[in-house]
Amino acid sequence: MLDPWTIHDWQETVREHMDSRLLPSECREEIIAELAAHLEETYDDARWGGLSNQAAFALAVREIEIKDGHRLAEKIREAKSQEGSMNFRTRSLWLPALITLLGASVSLMLSQMIGVQPRLVWIGPLAMTFYWPWLATLPVLGALGAYLSHRAYGPAAARLAAGLSPAWVMLVVMCLILPWGLAIDGLSFFRLVSFGLGLANWVALPALALLLGAAPFLRAPERAQA
Repeated sequence: MLDPWTIHDWQETVREHMDSRLLPSECREEIIAELAAHLEETYDDARWGGLSNQAAFALAVREIEIKDGHRLAEKIREAKSQEGSMNFRTRSLWLPALITLLGASVSLMLSQMIGVQPRLVWIGPLAMTFYWPWLATLPVLGALGAYLSHRAYGPAAARLAAGLSPAWVMLVVMCLILPWGLAIDGLSFFRLVSFGLGLANWVALPALALLLGAAPFLRAPERAQA
C-alpha cells in the first residue's frame, strides 16, 4: 500500500537543482513552470508505479539535474520560438493574403451575379475578357492586404505577397492547367498564344491593379517587431 501523497513545491525544486540564471530572463518563469509540471508528472507516474515518496521524488529530481534540466529548458525555448514564428507568419502573411483573395473572389462573383458584362477585346481569333468593375476593386483589396500585413509588422516581401495574393493564386492555377491541356490536345502555337493571353488577362492585369493599391504600404518603413 502506498504511503500518503506528499505535496511538493516543484517550481522551488527546479530552482534548487538548476541555475535558473542561465535561462533567458524574458521567459524564465514560464520555462521553470513547464519544467515543474514535467517533474510533477514524473513523480506522479512513479508513485502510481509503486515507488515510495522518497524514491519517486529522487527519480523526479534526476530529471532536473544541471545537464538534463538545461536540455529540457532548451527544448521548451525552441518550441516556443517556433510557435512564435508560426504565429507571426500567420498574422503578417497568411491571414492578410487570405482576406485579399477572399475579397477578390467575392468581388468577381458579385460582378457576375449583378449581370455586369465583360468587355471583349479581340486579338485575331482570340478574345481577352475584361471585368472592368472587378478590376476597379482590386487596388482597394491590394491596399487592404498590404496594410494588414504592415500592421502585423510584416516585412516588405510579406506585404507584397499579401497584397498580390489573388494574382499569385491565379498564376499557380494557370500553370497547373497548361500541362493538362498540352497533354490532352497537344502542343500548338494557337494554344500557347491563348495561354499567354490568359496570363495577361487573369494574372498580369490583376497584379498591376493590386500593386497599385499595395504600393504605398511597400514604401512604408518596416515597423520593428514587438
